[in-house]
Amino acid sequence: MVLIFYLFTLAAPAASVAADAGAVAAAAAALTGHGLGGAADSPGDTTASEGASDSGIFNGDTGAKTSATPQTTDFPATIDPSASEPQTTVVNEKLEEERLHNPATTSAPAATTSISSPIDPREASGSTMYDNLRGRLARFGADFFASRRANTLTYAPVGPNYVVAPGDEVRITLWGYDDIRANLVVDRDGVLTLPKAGPLNAAGMTFAELEKAVNNAYGRIFNDFEINVSMGKLHTINVYVTGHASRPGAYAVSSMATLIDILSQAGGPALSGSMRAIEVRRGNKKIATLDIYELLLHGSRKGDARLCDGDVIFIPTVGNLVSVAGNVKRPAVYELTKNEKHLADIIKLAGGLTSGAYKGRVQIVRVKDNTIRTAFESELTQKNAASQKLQDGDLVKIFAVPGGSINIRIAGAVIQPGVYAIEPGTTTLGDVLKRAGGLLYTAAAEGELTRIQVSEQGPVTTRTMVNLREAIDGKGRFLLQRDDYIFVRTVPDWNLYRSARITGRILYPGSYAVKQGERLSSLIERAGGFTEDAFPRGAVFIRDSVRVQQQKSIDDMILRLEREMAAAANQAVSTATTTKDVTFAQAEVTQKDRLMTALRSLKATGRVIMQIPPDYKLIKGSPYDIVLQDGDRLHIPVTPGTVQVIGSVTAQSTFVFRTGQPISEYIRMAGGYSASANAKRTYIMKADGSTVRAFAGKRAQKVEDGDFIVVPEKLMFQPAMRNTTDIIDIVYKLVLGVAAVDYIFK
Repeated sequence: MVLIFYLFTLAAPAASVAADAGAVAAAAAALTGHGLGGAADSPGDTTASEGASDSGIFNGDTGAKTSATPQTTDFPATIDPSASEPQTTVVNEKLEEERLHNPATTSAPAATTSISSPIDPREASGSTMYDNLRGRLARFGADFFASRRANTLTYAPVGPNYVVAPGDEVRITLWGYDDIRANLVVDRDGVLTLPKAGPLNAAGMTFAELEKAVNNAYGRIFNDFEINVSMGKLHTINVYVTGHASRPGAYAVSSMATLIDILSQAGGPALSGSMRAIEVRRGNKKIATLDIYELLLHGSRKGDARLCDGDVIFIPTVGNLVSVAGNVKRPAVYELTKNEKHLADIIKLAGGLTSGAYKGRVQIVRVKDNTIRTAFESELTQKNAASQKLQDGDLVKIFAVPGGSINIRIAGAVIQPGVYAIEPGTTTLGDVLKRAGGLLYTAAAEGELTRIQVSEQGPVTTRTMVNLREAIDGKGRFLLQRDDYIFVRTVPDWNLYRSARITGRILYPGSYAVKQGERLSSLIERAGGFTEDAFPRGAVFIRDSVRVQQQKSIDDMILRLEREMAAAANQAVSTATTTKDVTFAQAEVTQKDRLMTALRSLKATGRVIMQIPPDYKLIKGSPYDIVLQDGDRLHIPVTPGTVQVIGSVTAQSTFVFRTGQPISEYIRMAGGYSASANAKRTYIMKADGSTVRAFAGKRAQKVEDGDFIVVPEKLMFQPAMRNTTDIIDIVYKLVLGVAAVDYIFK
C-alpha cells in the first residue's frame, strides 16, 4: 500500500539535490621483503627479507625483533612467627649488571637495511634454477630457521659434569636445627660466599663437586641438617655469528647453548650462506663443523658443539645449488657437497621418487658458460643415468607416468552418475550400470548411447538406443569404447512431488499432492469446501509460470516508458529558452526518475483472475476449472464487508459496504476529490482482481463487497510521450493488483 501512495505523489515537482564526489588517492606500499635489488658493498651481505624473496628460495627469519628478558626466580622469604623456632636466613644475591641496569639479554639487532642479494636479479627471473618455479620451490632447510627462537637456556637443568663459572647462580636450601634459603652468585673471582659457612672457591668445580663441597662446609658447623643444592640462572657467554648469516652479530647466550641454539637465534644461514659446512672457531682453531642436512635428514647432531665464551661461528658461502622438481617426495633447492655430484645424490636428498614417477624420462635444464640455456633428457633406467654429473644451477625435472585412464560418462536416472574408467573391448554397458549403483526406479527401459569415432574427415557422431534392463541382466553384451556417453532417460512426465496449496476459509487447508490432469474443483472438494464466512468471489489464485510472464511484461513496459521519458526530457531541455524553462525541465526529469525508481521495484504476483461461485461444485465444467500445476496456490479470504477508497481523495479510508450504495457516495464519505485528482480515470478494482473504469459510459459501475475505489492523480506528459499514458494505466493496475494480494494475504 505504501508503494501506491508513493506513486500518487510523483506528480508534484521535485527538487534535485547534487552531491559532490571527491577523489581518493592511494599510496603505493613499499615492497619490503619481496625484491632482490638494491646496492651492496660485499656479496656476503644479506637482506632481512631473504626468506620472502621472489627467487622461490625461502631462508630463515624475516627480521622480526624479539627480546628475551629472563627474570630471576628467587625463593620467597618466609619468616616463622614462632620465637622458639630457629631463625631463617634468606639471602638473595644479584648479578652486577642486574643490580646496575637490569638489561635484557643482548642479541644482534634484526637487519633492516635492504641490500643486494648474492643471486643475480636476472637469474631470479629467468634462470634454469628459478624459471617457472618461483614461489613453489623453497630452499631445503630454510623453514627450520623460519621462526626466531629466544634464549631459553638461562634456567636449563644441568648435569653433574657441568663446570661452575663466575656469574652462575647457586640455590641453597638448608633445614634442620637452622634454616637457610639463599640464592647466591659466584663472583668474578670464582668465590661463592656461603651464609654462616664462609667463602668457597666454586669456579672450576663440576656441579657434583660443588654439591659435595657445600655439604662439607655446613657439616663443619651443623650436626643435624638436610641440604639441597641446585643451579639457578646460569652465566652468559658472548659468541659471534659471522659470514653469510641472516642476522650476523654478537650474541649473549646461556653457557649451556650449542651451535644449533645460536643458529636458531641468528635466523640460520642467509640465501648466500652454506648449510653444509658451518664452522665453530675457538682461539683461531676450527673445533667443529656442522652439516644441517645431517640433523634434518638423519636426526644426527654431529658437529653441534657446546660453545664457550668468545667462540666464533662462521657460515661460509653456499656451495653448488641444484633444484629438483616434479615427482620426488621432497621437491626443493638443495646444496650439494663435494662428494655429492651425481643425479642419484640429488634424488636421494629429495627423498627418492614418488610412486607415480616415470623412470623413462628425466630432464636437466642447465646454463652453459653463462651464455646459453640448454636442456637434455635421459632415462633413469639407463645404466649411466644415476651417475650423470650435475652442475651449479641445474634444474632436475622428474615427470609423472604419462597417459591416463580410458573413461566413459553416464548421466541421467542412475544412482551414481559420473565418469567411469573402462577397458576397451572388455567392459560392457551392464558392467558400468552396476558400478553406477543400478537404475533408479524412475528410469525408462531404453537409454541413449552417443559415440564419437575418428575419421579422416573429422569426428563422426552416432547415437544408438540400448535396452538398459537387458544390459543389467546380462542378456546383451554391449561393449563400450573410449569417451562413450550414456544417457539414462526418466519415464515421461515424471514429477514425484507435484503439489498444490489451498489456504484461508477452507475446512481442511494445506498442501495436497495432485496427479497429472487434476483440476481446481477436485482440490477444493478434497479440502472439504468453503466455510460459512468464506468469500469465494475474492479468491486469489497464484501460479508461478504466470508470475514469470507478468514480470517480463512489467519489465518490457518499464523499458518502453524509460525510452519515451528520456526522449521527452531531451526535447524539453533542448527547446528551453529561459532559465525558468531549464529549471522546470530539470525538475520534471527528477520527478520522472523517481517514478521510474518506484516502478522498477514492482514485482509480479502471478495472480490469475478467477470467478469462483459460492457453491464450489458449480465450477465444474466452467472455464475456471483449470488443470492444476505444481506449486499452484489458492487462497479463500474471509468476507470483508468493506469498501476501500484510496488515492487522490481528501481522506483515504475504509467504509462499511452497503448494498446498492453508489460510488459517488463512497467518494463523498472520503471527503471528495482532491485538487489534483483525475476523476475521469477513477478505477474500481474488484475483489476477484479485475479492474474496471468507474465511469465507463453514462452509468457508474456498481460497487460490491471487497472492492477498491482508486482515484489517480493527474500526470502531465509531453507530446513526445504519446503512449506513456496508456503504459501508466497498465502499470497502475499492476500496482493495485500487487497491493490487493498483499492486503488479502495479511
